[in-house]
Amino acid sequence: MKRLLSCALLVPVLLLPAQANSAPTRWEGSPGSEVLSVEENCPISVIHEDLAFQIDQGDSYSLEAQVTARYQMENPTEEARAVQMAFSLEESVWDFDPASVSITADGRALPFQLIWDGVSPDAQPQTFDPDQTGTLCTFILTPTQDGSDNTLTLPASGGRMWVTYDGIHSYSGEEDGSVTLGTSEKATVLVYDLDGAPDYTVSGNYTVTTEELPFRTVFQSYLEERYGTRFAGHMDSIQALKFRQLEELWESWENNPILLAEWIENSDPSALPLQFLYTVDFPPESTVEVAVTYTTRSDGVRKGTADWQHTFSYLLSPARHWADFGTLDLTVDAGESGYPYVIGSSLPLEAQPDGSYTAHTQGLPEEDLSFTLYSAPQLSLSDRVTSSLGITTYTLAFFRLLLVPLVLLLALIVFLVWRRRRHRK
Repeated sequence: MKRLLSCALLVPVLLLPAQANSAPTRWEGSPGSEVLSVEENCPISVIHEDLAFQIDQGDSYSLEAQVTARYQMENPTEEARAVQMAFSLEESVWDFDPASVSITADGRALPFQLIWDGVSPDAQPQTFDPDQTGTLCTFILTPTQDGSDNTLTLPASGGRMWVTYDGIHSYSGEEDGSVTLGTSEKATVLVYDLDGAPDYTVSGNYTVTTEELPFRTVFQSYLEERYGTRFAGHMDSIQALKFRQLEELWESWENNPILLAEWIENSDPSALPLQFLYTVDFPPESTVEVAVTYTTRSDGVRKGTADWQHTFSYLLSPARHWADFGTLDLTVDAGESGYPYVIGSSLPLEAQPDGSYTAHTQGLPEEDLSFTLYSAPQLSLSDRVTSSLGITTYTLAFFRLLLVPLVLLLALIVFLVWRRRRHRK
């Protein structure tokens, strides 16, 4: 959902904000330093930017948009330049699909890296060695004869353990750091101990096999199974991010060295800083069209209204660090989304005959871009009343549907009463 353009200053990637633009950058120190330095005294300027939001239906609380930022960029110098750029946004691993990203220069596709949460793809963990050999135990738990749960208990022996499973329906952690997994069906549990064979207790039937393997081998297998289809070609970025999350959890839970895979998966739905890192070649005294396309989702809220409000954001301010910024044209097309009306915007968006909204600015706007979509042209008194009563648009539509037969029934009753009285007279 985000954007960045800039020159000069050290920018910690972790602090880069939510929507995106392109910026000339470089790694300060080694790529693993986790700090990007925006190139100082960059001579490249943006002559014009076309920014388009094509918004489609999503789920009940979020809309999906294809965002395209198209830049006319100029190198006024007599030297050829290769400029590394970082397009910054904020997305969740859960939702993000690299296949939705397209980056081109004069129509030629450019390769790009993903930088998740400021972690360089080649960053290595500092507190453990991923190439260290440990013990992988594969447990097959089978149902008990009396139908009670079969449990696997792992005591906190002081070693670092990584646990994945399939078929487990309960787990509990104790104050002493031990973890108990339970199932009434067949289940498979993989326990990897970095520091030797783990201790364990099983309450029911089971089999166990052991292997001596480097942790990287075990972890990569897990990552490929969970993320590989979507992140093919970008697994180094996911691995670096997950190594960082492992370190943070193991460090914060010193008394509980047993780490279940789902605990780092819990962070996947959270929005994290994300960057597309790519390089554009600028010939001397040339203009190059750079285009970045990606898919994002809205932030949906239903506060003070009967229906959802959907807000999209886009960061414009980093563009001030280019040598110059010319004009900006913005188009928002939400006609097929079910929420076609802009009811609030940081820029003066004007409705067009085709249902889209547009804005034009000379120079870079002072404020970053945000706009809110709604299912009606404006928030009405009815919206606020139904919201305060806890009535949604769906229940309101249901009552309206019932209203027609109720009115007809009432009319029929009135007619029959009138006819009966007339007959008596």
